[in-house]
Amino acid sequence: MSSTAHEWDTAATAVADHADTLTTAHTHREIRAWAEEHGLISPSMWTKIRTELRKQHDIDYDQLRAATLRRESSEVAAAAADAPTVVLCVAGDAEIGTYAICPPHNDHESWYGTFHPKDKTYKAGDDQSAELSAAQKAVFLAGKLREHLDVPALGVTILTTHPDLAAEDITADAVRARVAVTVEHVEENPAVALVRAPGYRQWREIKLPNLLGGYTT
Repeated sequence: MSSTAHEWDTAATAVADHADTLTTAHTHREIRAWAEEHGLISPSMWTKIRTELRKQHDIDYDQLRAATLRRESSEVAAAAADAPTVVLCVAGDAEIGTYAICPPHNDHESWYGTFHPKDKTYKAGDDQSAELSAAQKAVFLAGKLREHLDVPALGVTILTTHPDLAAEDITADAVRARVAVTVEHVEENPAVALVRAPGYRQWREIKLPNLLGGYTT
């Protein structure tokens, strides 16, 4: 039996044998956790598991994930309604493989450098993925500020010159960080210049409260 056929048989059996667990899952995370627990999370196997979920139980994993994130995003937005909002400029440069995040008028409190070879989003030479990865890092940074302030949620406005970046692209990251994200497209963005700065600066070097200086709402 080929390895592909064996994987299909394994996926079909696993999904059938754990029907009660899978059909009562309320979020995609419960299904993902089940797959991880049973060693069914490799890229090729995971694709087959999702197919068997649809075939056997009419469970569309992508739809379940989208519904979960919409609900959780609304909850975060409600919690952030009266919270401060931080404004962060982002830029990714696919030509040289670098990123930068900084407040609009304070590039000292910044985070910039070269994309890690194992960056999960950036694809070498791809402008969209470079900008998206930078935006994800900005959401992560806003989440660290939220933790520092010890508030249940925080608002973050991301300024970008990239016309195709949208808040929906970073919903999962925003929910994870418990920040409510809006994206604004601007013509002038200090992160664009900073992305070409020599060397690097880590996010841990930032004095987090300074990110809010002058930009709270």
